[in-house]
Amino acid sequence: MSHQVSNSIEDGTSKTSDPETMRPGARHFTTGVHPAVFQISLVAVLWFVAVSWLYFAWGAHVDLDLAVATGFFIMFFTLLLIAAAGIMKDRRWFQKRVNFRTFLRSEVPTYTGKMRGRDALIEIALIPVALAFGATIIGLAWVYLP
Repeated sequence: MSHQVSNSIEDGTSKTSDPETMRPGARHFTTGVHPAVFQISLVAVLWFVAVSWLYFAWGAHVDLDLAVATGFFIMFFTLLLIAAAGIMKDRRWFQKRVNFRTFLRSEVPTYTGKMRGRDALIEIALIPVALAFGATIIGLAWVYLP
């Protein structure tokens, strides 16, 4: 007789999952967002800010724009930290820790339902990484093309 785990997004667990399917190799293994996803996103954002300052800080008017953009980054990052501090006791954060490869194959509970870890990585990190690459390419063109 299998034990059922009663979980919902509201109380931090998954809907009636058999504990046997909760093992890392199972198709419906549930875990939280891996810390590497947030690290990738944060590094990409810092890369974007650094590239912006390195390539585009070449005039009085541009420096002011970059200072405002950096101020917005600091403001939004502070809001992120405040929000994170407010939800640290939420049970959804206390999922089993797994390695990155297992995370990519697992399911991650979100506010709107579950999604694959790979999809969560793409959804969280795509925009910061794309902006960092875009800023780098535009900066290289700005500096090296006449």
